[in-house]
Amino acid sequence: MQSFLLAPSTESAVGALTWGAGVMSVRRTLTSLAVVATLACWPVVAHAAPSDPQRRSATGHSPAATAAAAVSVEADFDNDGFADLAVGVPREGVGGAALAGAVNVLPGSPTGPTGAGSQQFFQGGAGVPDAAEAFDFFANALAAGDFNNDGFGDLVVGVPGEDVGTIADAGAVTVLAGSAGGLSATGSRFFSQDSGGVLGAAETGDGFGSALGVGDFDNDGFADLAVGVPSEGRGGTSQTGAVNVLYGSAGGLTADGNQQFLQGVGGVLGTAELGDQFGFALGGGDFNNDGFADLAVGAPFEDVGTVFDAGAVNVLYGSAADLSVTGDQVFFQGGGGIAGVAEPSDFFGAALAGGDFNNDGPVDLAVGAPFEDVGSALDAGAVNVLYGSAAKLSATGNQQFFQGGGGVVGVAEDGDSFGVALGVGDFSSNGTDDLAVGAVGEDVGAIQDAGAVNVLYGSPARLTTTGNQQFFQGSGGLVGTAEEGDFAGAALATGDYDNDSFADLAIGAPFEDIGGILDAGAVDTLNGSAGTLTSTGGQQFFQGNGGVPGTPEDGDSFGSSLA
Repeated sequence: MQSFLLAPSTESAVGALTWGAGVMSVRRTLTSLAVVATLACWPVVAHAAPSDPQRRSATGHSPAATAAAAVSVEADFDNDGFADLAVGVPREGVGGAALAGAVNVLPGSPTGPTGAGSQQFFQGGAGVPDAAEAFDFFANALAAGDFNNDGFGDLVVGVPGEDVGTIADAGAVTVLAGSAGGLSATGSRFFSQDSGGVLGAAETGDGFGSALGVGDFDNDGFADLAVGVPSEGRGGTSQTGAVNVLYGSAGGLTADGNQQFLQGVGGVLGTAELGDQFGFALGGGDFNNDGFADLAVGAPFEDVGTVFDAGAVNVLYGSAADLSVTGDQVFFQGGGGIAGVAEPSDFFGAALAGGDFNNDGPVDLAVGAPFEDVGSALDAGAVNVLYGSAAKLSATGNQQFFQGGGGVVGVAEDGDSFGVALGVGDFSSNGTDDLAVGAVGEDVGAIQDAGAVNVLYGSPARLTTTGNQQFFQGSGGLVGTAEEGDFAGAALATGDYDNDSFADLAIGAPFEDIGGILDAGAVDTLNGSAGTLTSTGGQQFFQGNGGVPGTPEDGDSFGSSLA
């Protein structure tokens, strides 16, 4: 499973991010945070012409949704029993095309992910559809699923900056097929809202493919794909957001019977409003344990009453036919018993991840609110957890976690952004899922924004702080050195990379400097064990090292997205 970081807000959400000598305050626009933290920069609204990539420099291109694709399945592309790890490098230059993007794939092995036999894909290379173009941001989002039920995981790559014909930044997704030899461009597929039969129309700045989620929504044995289009407009209202759903088949993903969901349309709860960005994040699981996967949709810029950008989450339920609005729900802080209070710019719903934290059958939902204020600590961040039931998701017994509260390791501080990324896996293989939480703005000592990851463990009751952990680079258990602005925890993925029955954790640090190469990016791994996650055998990967294809370059941001 995986989770991705944030993406942008509308300009009105908050003020401007301040840069100076590499020191940043993580508050201010989600747009800027996304550029800094996920590096999946693509246009959501019109801005000045973008600059060339440089150290933590916001460009005019704003990513509209590096979302949580937490419905994604474990990524075993060659079906050898070892989970594989896909690493997004959306700011990779390809030839003369700046920020065209690429994805590296590290196969699993008895020692975990390895650079041996690893692959790299980019548009126009080795049969991958379309051509690498400037500002495509190929691999801005990633998700895995077996769309043709052949036993091999397939990889979906979001390309939200893709121009469709002359329509700038309309967005697209590419599907790479799994095989006994690993991922292959043979039989790959390319979808946009301009593809035959796909609902909607390719429009400037839609950002189709900004967020991805995978689940078998109709329980027919074929994985299905949800695609976030957070900057989709409705009528004359821009950036209201939408979600397209493509269904799997023996031939793979198809437009046959595809759906599109928008707030206030066809029974979906809510009203499509300026800048809601419905579809910014996607996540889910079988919340009512009826055999059909369900879909949670984040709208982190949803106003709650007069509270702007407080954020909300819609839930659509699966059925034998397809995803349905029957019994759909909407959740926000302070409503219907949900812990917390809806406050301006909390961005509740910016990250989503599903897991069975109490091992009772129904899947539960973790919701990131990375700009939640905790006491006087601005944008410290929080995570809400809603529990599944035989009926549906419920506020009964819901929880809220933040650093320094109830035993969670750490201290809630300005700009920590706890909850900006989420990942779920059973790290101790005890039958209950556990939750990893990224806090990209965490300071390590005097080192600002080095980033950290907290881990909360499941139990027969629910998630608990008992035995919870915090990891960061250097003395905090992750390979590497904590440096200013690394943003460790910007992306998270889980999988049993060494096939020992314990889920392992991959952690993106997309602004990691490699020697004197600024913001080249790296990925750290931690191993599961019978107790808890452990740094024993942990690794760090970056391009050009240990067989990983590519060369570390300024601003590549390897590790911006993971699957």
